[in-house]
Amino acid sequence: MQILSIHLQNIKSHRDTELDFSPGINVLSGPNGVGKSTIFEAIGYALFGVDAQTFVGNVERFITIGAKRGEISIVFQLADDERFRVSRTVGTPSKWLLAKEVSGDFEVEEHKDIKETEARLKELLGLDNGRSLAEQFELVIGPFQNEFLGPFVIKQSAKRRDKFDEILGIDSWRKTFSETNLLLKAIQNRIDVLEGAVGPLRDQVAALPEKRATQKSAKLDHDQTEGQLKQHQQMLTELEARLSAFDWREQAVKELAVDIDKLRERVGNGQEKIGSQKTLIAEAARARHIVTENSLGKQAYEQAEQRLAELREQLKAQRRLEQEVAALTVQVSTLAERHVAEAKAIEQIGLELDAEEQTLEGQRKALPVDESLQRLAAQLPAIRESLKALRGQLGQLDGRRTGLVEGSAKLAEGVCPFFQEPCLNIAEKPPGDVFSAKLSELAAERERLEAELALLEKEEGTAARASEQLKVTEVQLKGLNEQMSRLVAKRTTNVQRSTGLAELLKEQVSAQQKLKEQQKALRGYGHLQAQIEAAETEQKKHQVSRDLYVANQEHAAKLEGLQAELEKFEQLLAQLRGELAGKEADSAAVIKEYDAGQHRTLRAQKDALQQEIGALGQKVEGLKADIERLTGEIVRLKQIEQEIIEKQARIKAYGEKGELVKFLRNRVFRNVSSYLSERFREE
Repeated sequence: MQILSIHLQNIKSHRDTELDFSPGINVLSGPNGVGKSTIFEAIGYALFGVDAQTFVGNVERFITIGAKRGEISIVFQLADDERFRVSRTVGTPSKWLLAKEVSGDFEVEEHKDIKETEARLKELLGLDNGRSLAEQFELVIGPFQNEFLGPFVIKQSAKRRDKFDEILGIDSWRKTFSETNLLLKAIQNRIDVLEGAVGPLRDQVAALPEKRATQKSAKLDHDQTEGQLKQHQQMLTELEARLSAFDWREQAVKELAVDIDKLRERVGNGQEKIGSQKTLIAEAARARHIVTENSLGKQAYEQAEQRLAELREQLKAQRRLEQEVAALTVQVSTLAERHVAEAKAIEQIGLELDAEEQTLEGQRKALPVDESLQRLAAQLPAIRESLKALRGQLGQLDGRRTGLVEGSAKLAEGVCPFFQEPCLNIAEKPPGDVFSAKLSELAAERERLEAELALLEKEEGTAARASEQLKVTEVQLKGLNEQMSRLVAKRTTNVQRSTGLAELLKEQVSAQQKLKEQQKALRGYGHLQAQIEAAETEQKKHQVSRDLYVANQEHAAKLEGLQAELEKFEQLLAQLRGELAGKEADSAAVIKEYDAGQHRTLRAQKDALQQEIGALGQKVEGLKADIERLTGEIVRLKQIEQEIIEKQARIKAYGEKGELVKFLRNRVFRNVSSYLSERFREE
């Protein structure tokens, strides 16, 4: 591998430095502080991944003062002429990138992290020997001179050996020899712990034979008790079968007694129901007779009621006609009043508009327009421009006069106002003679301009007043024109109202015609009240018959239904009496077969047998729990036996490992470090 070039940006004293290296040995020379060591450190940082703090103690000191980030790029070539560029930044965040040259350009390889980048560099540099690149650089490739040459002159062999061990990376042999002593102690400690744990476990296993004998006895007792329990359960099953027959007969006697009581109650209720039904039938027959007698009166009442309803509808129509006639009367009167009032209003508005129009015409004629005022007002802009020019000229004259006055004062002192030095042109002459004529000319010119300015200001005032008078006249004319426009609009509105007056008259005639028609229709209801009174008299005449008919109609309609229900009730009563006789016969037969004393004896035997079965069941459960407990204890003791065997095997294995460590320490690790370091020093 050959380093071809290095480029440093913002690294210590190198703001932007690029160096190219030749094949073979390259020498960097220069005064102290020029940055020779920085080149060496930059190679360690970028190519070997050494931490910047290894060189400077503080990363910020590795960056040029005033800069925030630095970067180092190194191009190197392998034996097969492949070229690579490795670059690494200084600062946060730090990037470490490796690029391969392809067709003259460098393409960055994709690595998931810096560990993969370092592994790739190890592969390219041929330094994949288990140590990190940074460690190899610090120990072998790039140690400082005092750190590398110093061990050769150390007289003490032990210290010299330790230094060379660190440089060569073989100090691990000596460290291994020292640290394996701790390993031996740890192994012996493990053996002691295991042997200490085996003793208590053996004491627990000693109880295993006794536990097995107790378990066997408990199983035998459990089997005997379980046999007794099954025998008693068989006896209980047979007894329950016999008792079930007695229970059935007892239940049958009770059920038959209840059924007989219910049937007797139902028979009594049926007799009462039949009596009540016969009473209802008699009442329905009387109601049927009343309905038949009053049917004609009820029919006459309904006819009178229907006639009265028709007459009342006619009465409602009469009331509506009367309301319409009253409304039409009011409408006709209102329309007539509106027509008269509208005609008068239209006429009055027309007269008022004519008078207003004459007034406006008179006002328009009273507004004369003076042509001389118009001419004066037209000259106002030109006069103001002339005034502006004259005032500007006066300002210039004042400036010139001020300059002459200042020059006169300077010359009175004998100093040139421009060069600020003694003026030779007026030596031994009075300075006033130079400026007197010019100041007199300026005064005369100012007097002429002021006179002209006063005349123009007077003309401006006259023209301004003429302009104001013209504006007032224009405003008055504009107001008159607006009033005339409003007058025309009012006249148009009044004409439209005249058109509406004809429509109002037409509406009034239509309302009068409709009023006559409604009054004619109303006269057809003249005899309506007498007809209503006659119908009401006829209705009252048949009111009693109709009330009797309605009161008994519903009850009379139930007669056939009540008779059918009576027949059904009588059939049900006969059926109930037959069922009652059958139940009484069945009850007598069951009572004859049932023995209550024997039934009580069997129940007592069942209760006693159930108590014995319960006691045996509890005993079986207790024995079963004891057997399970003993089984669990025996299993646990067997596990302890197995644990003892495993611990003894581990004690044996640890003993073998201890012997192996002793062999390696005494035969291998003890002398390797000293031998290799002395060989290196000699060579």
